[in-house]
Amino acid sequence: MSLFKSTKQTEYCPQCHSALQIKRGKQGLFLGCSAYPECDYLKPLQQHNHVIKELTEICPECGALLQLKQGNFGIFIGCSQYPECHFTVHDEPETQDNIVCPECKTHQLVERVGRSGKHFYGCSNYPHCKFTLASKPIEMACPKCHYPLAIQKKIRGKFIWQCANRTCQHLHEQESNQEKA
Repeated sequence: MSLFKSTKQTEYCPQCHSALQIKRGKQGLFLGCSAYPECDYLKPLQQHNHVIKELTEICPECGALLQLKQGNFGIFIGCSQYPECHFTVHDEPETQDNIVCPECKTHQLVERVGRSGKHFYGCSNYPHCKFTLASKPIEMACPKCHYPLAIQKKIRGKFIWQCANRTCQHLHEQESNQEKA
């Protein structure tokens, strides 16, 4: 008899009935099928969403109670029956200016949140159009290259506009008729 023999029962994959193995990924430890890549079954070992508070509101999809949870991307409201029910409450986006994407000229620029949590503006036709800006765009033509968008910057207490065209990036001040508006 071995001193290091596991006392835990072996779990089997519900898809292909092969043994599950403990593996490590960027989200932590998980059980993965030993028949990978033929079978892609995964079972997380750690709870990713920490429950902060039980709410009195009811999930519109399954009728269970909603919970306030802490996840990888911050606090959110989700169903207490997760992973059977995937309902989450999403924030309504603020009313945005309808700025046409200067690259594809058919879709709008929308505010998005990147992996690091920073806000940026990109085309709503992503992934077909990959136009992005790091700051909020303003519809203002560049006096040098006539590009339709600019980004507002504050330099030494004065607001200056920079052309959003990456090849131009011309700095210019606001014209006097727009300053009064």
